[in-house]
Amino acid sequence: MAAGKFNRVAVIVQCRLSSTRLPQKALKILGQKECLCWTLDAMKKVKAERYFVACDYDSKSALEPLAKKCAWELYAGDRDNVLDRFCSLIKSQFAGCDLIVRATGDNPFLFYEAAQKSIEDFEKNEFDADYFTYSGLPHGSGVELFKASSILKAQSLTDSPYDMEHVGPALYRHPQTFKCVFKEAPKEFYAPELRTTIDTFADYKRAVRLYGFLQGQKALAPFCAKDILDALKNPSLQKTVLLVPSVKAGRGTGHLRRALSLAKEIGAFVYVPKDKSLKEAKALAAQALKEGLKEWQIVDELMGCWDLVCLDLFRSSKDEMKKYSALGPLCAIDDGSNACKSADFLLDIIPSLPRSNKAALKANLFSPALIELPKNRRANFPEKIQKALVCVSGETIQEFSALARAALQDLGVEVVEVTAKNPVQNLRERLFEYDLVVSHYGFTAFEAAAANCAVLLLATSGLHKKLSKKYGFVCVEKNQLASKKLRPLLEDPQVLDNKKFKALLGLAKPSDNAAHLGLEKASGLSPLSSFVQELSFAQKFSCPVCGPLQLGGKVLARTRTHTFRRCPKCGMAYLSFSSDSRVQYEADYFGSEYKAQYGRTYLDDFDSIKAQGLRRAKIIAGAGRFGHARILDIGCAYGPFLAAAKELGFEPYGTDISQSALDYVKDKLGYSAVSSSFADFDPQEAFGFKKFDAVTMWYVIEHCPDLKSLLARVNGLLDIGGVFAFSTPSGSGVSGRFNRSGFFKSSPRDHYTIWEPARAASILKKFGFKVVKIVPTGIHPERLSFFKNISQKPFIFRLLALFCKALRLGDTFEVYCKKIKEAR
Repeated sequence: MAAGKFNRVAVIVQCRLSSTRLPQKALKILGQKECLCWTLDAMKKVKAERYFVACDYDSKSALEPLAKKCAWELYAGDRDNVLDRFCSLIKSQFAGCDLIVRATGDNPFLFYEAAQKSIEDFEKNEFDADYFTYSGLPHGSGVELFKASSILKAQSLTDSPYDMEHVGPALYRHPQTFKCVFKEAPKEFYAPELRTTIDTFADYKRAVRLYGFLQGQKALAPFCAKDILDALKNPSLQKTVLLVPSVKAGRGTGHLRRALSLAKEIGAFVYVPKDKSLKEAKALAAQALKEGLKEWQIVDELMGCWDLVCLDLFRSSKDEMKKYSALGPLCAIDDGSNACKSADFLLDIIPSLPRSNKAALKANLFSPALIELPKNRRANFPEKIQKALVCVSGETIQEFSALARAALQDLGVEVVEVTAKNPVQNLRERLFEYDLVVSHYGFTAFEAAAANCAVLLLATSGLHKKLSKKYGFVCVEKNQLASKKLRPLLEDPQVLDNKKFKALLGLAKPSDNAAHLGLEKASGLSPLSSFVQELSFAQKFSCPVCGPLQLGGKVLARTRTHTFRRCPKCGMAYLSFSSDSRVQYEADYFGSEYKAQYGRTYLDDFDSIKAQGLRRAKIIAGAGRFGHARILDIGCAYGPFLAAAKELGFEPYGTDISQSALDYVKDKLGYSAVSSSFADFDPQEAFGFKKFDAVTMWYVIEHCPDLKSLLARVNGLLDIGGVFAFSTPSGSGVSGRFNRSGFFKSSPRDHYTIWEPARAASILKKFGFKVVKIVPTGIHPERLSFFKNISQKPFIFRLLALFCKALRLGDTFEVYCKKIKEAR
């Protein structure tokens, strides 16, 4: 029995089997028992008087045996009104209860130590709260605590469907009635970036992998928080990657071999559908299982949401792209179709013919350095061809293989022919055993060249012939596969040494690959595995104006780390995919980070920024036709605009999330400012009032990934007639129009929107604003492509500057608009 302030404690684990994202997830097996049983065993370690599983009526018959097996009581109630389920349980089964510990049955990796510690913290008199939870635990490892009397009272006060479905919100969504405490979790439990819950099929697969890792470390049941967190330090356990290789007959085995190799290294999953037509698929999978791949890493159904989906389909269709993009961020590898333009990231490894000059079809990254090369290599290139390997995939081109074998044997060469019935295990590492490798354009050819073998390719298709010649391989037609025509090549093997392709790889040994790309190579991983693992931490973004339901749109540009699109609904250009880490706007941002972008620190620029601020404040004063007025600068940094506004008679206020910048504003400049993200900013609490006459954001708006919420919030801070002003880089300035690839390549990693003067009015109108003035700034005629020819003529330079300004070709611009109605 629990001691202290709460004498009668009940642990209630809610569970239902009708989840739409992953039906019957509580019954999914982890190791030797169901997920629910892992949850119940963990929560049984929390000290309480009684332990209940609270399910719905439809789930009762399936869950009752599990509850009984784990020595828990089971109570069934309404499926959708979970709040009523809890309250009915309390009233009918445990009327004397004073504290409820709530957990959910889809969390098999609960931190029972944190749950017990939270009870101890809640029992301390310092809170006297109705609701308590730790914030900052991995998603799926925490619990909620609330007084039984408080939840019963909450039920009587709410009619919200959301409150009824989720229980806790009936308390913490009503702070005027209930005191709720969200305390930062103790350091030993704090890891908010991690996820342990099972909500989707991908989550379940990650849980299986995590269980396997933990079981290999210690056979503890349930697992303690330290072991779970230590395991999750492994990047492969943090993200779920689904590999989708081509398993169609006639497309070779390279796609599946690459996927299986990747999966073994980074713990990814390989989708091999039941209707596969590739005959070698079964044998290749069996060999991978012998080499360490786990059976549960091969999946034959598509469900859930994944952190990254990698397609290796050779040529994808529009339907395939649509199907797989619904599963998560999509990377298409070596895809030769035009349909791949909808992928979030295009990775080209195999040297190929260009798809198109269109931006959407240009790869984010092209690097043969990611080809996994053999570790075993010949010390010297062969002077004489005595032993050859013939390796040709696909039933329709086996005639090539037979002809090549016969011709070589006629020349006295010992020949090993690779077929589906006669495979060579671990082929990549055995290529060095052969003087000559005969194949078609593809992985085997690349690996053989890297192994320092002589390579002869077969023109099994027009495309293969073009590619072979483009990249320096000797390629022969079917009618040339005769001993008489092959004899000259074998007598002078040096002609089969593809020095051009070796130079393209630019490698002396496989370990050089990662350095060639600037990757931080993970220990023991191949360069491609390291890259894919890095890419799994990337983020996919929806249109910042239209919100999470508006994904996709025409691709404007691709770079090594970013993909940019234009929203088909509102026209906003935005960052849709990024593998860069998120920027933290702390002291270092205004120091080294700012200096890296602009060549100076923020304080170095204070006076020049203030001078711009004086001009801007005058425009605001004219647009609003008000004198003494309150002005709020969002993202005020070290306060140069606040100083300018004060000088012109405004009453300045500022917000920023950098505490060091706010300390400077308050202590050095003496202005009112608060350290807060804009989403959490409460003007009433911070300054004692709710409205401002003007709101400004100078080079801040592009840093916001949720523009829809931001613009609606700005509208709410202004009365009708109030002014909203901001500055931002322009996507239609000199750089954006005349050096488009360079413009997107240099776009800072924390810029989520790319505004354009011609589209600003229509976007702002959606949020109740009318544009009254646009000022092109950042006029740089020297960035015009032809400028170098006239750079010594000042008159023409000034003329071009006027021309750029008149046509709004500034690389940045300012927008001044007035609120004309409330945002919807």
